[in-house]
Amino acid sequence: MRYWDSVRCSAGYDLFITFDKDRVYEIASSRPDNLIQMPLAERFAYMAEYLKDCSGQPMLIEALEDLDLSWTTPFSLAVYRALALIPFGLTVTYGELAALAGHPGAFRAVGTAMSRNRFLIIVPCHRVLAAGGKIGGFSSGPDMKRALLKAEGHNEF
Repeated sequence: MRYWDSVRCSAGYDLFITFDKDRVYEIASSRPDNLIQMPLAERFAYMAEYLKDCSGQPMLIEALEDLDLSWTTPFSLAVYRALALIPFGLTVTYGELAALAGHPGAFRAVGTAMSRNRFLIIVPCHRVLAAGGKIGGFSSGPDMKRALLKAEGHNEF
């Protein structure tokens, strides 16, 4: 059975974590429907702590093992793995992330993978910018992306 719990992230937004005893299925900005709220399983407590304040903490590449990524394509998985290595406070463009994932030139496909990301902050798609340093898209809206970037020291947006 799946449950949900919430945590307030460092940018001041409530994030909702959908999980069961084995996996995390989603970290989103909207509360899931038709699920029971339960305290987050102890084995995922490290994710909640990271979401509360990821500044200065090491990246959570190991968190990918606790996420349900069964729905991803091999391309998306390569992009998410590369993105999980982008540290707090740094940004990359869609094109740079494509190259880091081993698919130079696939910036549009990276944008598609970002739009399907189900794991806000843990897979930090807010750190991906459009060419020329423009803010680009974000599934939870540009205001949340700006707030997350500001919480990481980017005040130019």
